[in-house]
Amino acid sequence: MPASAIAQTTSSAVTQLLRQSLDHGRWASGSPLRQEEIAAEFGVSRVPVREALFQLQAEGLVEMVPNKGMYVRTVSAADLRELFRLRRLIETDVLAEAVPLHDAASINRLETVQAALDKAKSVADWIAGDRGFHEALYAPANRPESMTMVRRLRFLVDRFYFARMKPTARAQGWHEEHHALIRAVRRRDAKAAAKVLQAHLAETERSALVALPTT
Repeated sequence: MPASAIAQTTSSAVTQLLRQSLDHGRWASGSPLRQEEIAAEFGVSRVPVREALFQLQAEGLVEMVPNKGMYVRTVSAADLRELFRLRRLIETDVLAEAVPLHDAASINRLETVQAALDKAKSVADWIAGDRGFHEALYAPANRPESMTMVRRLRFLVDRFYFARMKPTARAQGWHEEHHALIRAVRRRDAKAAAKVLQAHLAETERSALVALPTT
């Protein structure tokens, strides 16, 4: 494997590890991210760490403070409200296109992901399962650019509340809303699915705002 390919793989792995650490709340908002410390912990050079931090900066998870370095991004209540507004706009649009394109195989995939999510016990399993559910929900629309934006918004939002919540915090609500989405998809009822999704994201927004640390 060429050296450039190895370096890219290493950078991707470090990015994923750092993203997971942010998901789990390892660093508080505003905390510095020191390249040399991260490199030593992961047993890599500073190059892939630097590349990973730039990738996370592009995703909006970290921010560069001039003359100081990279810090975990701080998000306000107003920021969260804007992020969720964008999520509602983009995700309902993608869902409207996806619903009539779902078939037996894609619905089975959606149900399988949800069945695993219903059994999730850890925060890590919950995050992965919830992201997987929405990926499967929107997949038939085949909207790669839209999904890039959806993922970016999710990464920004997730770390500000999943790190402070247990999967059981609103488990029943998420369970009911996800299954209502599945039922609407089975009926090919895009209007009903959009209504459920809007309510689902609104409730998730309320949970995120409650979990947001006060200053």
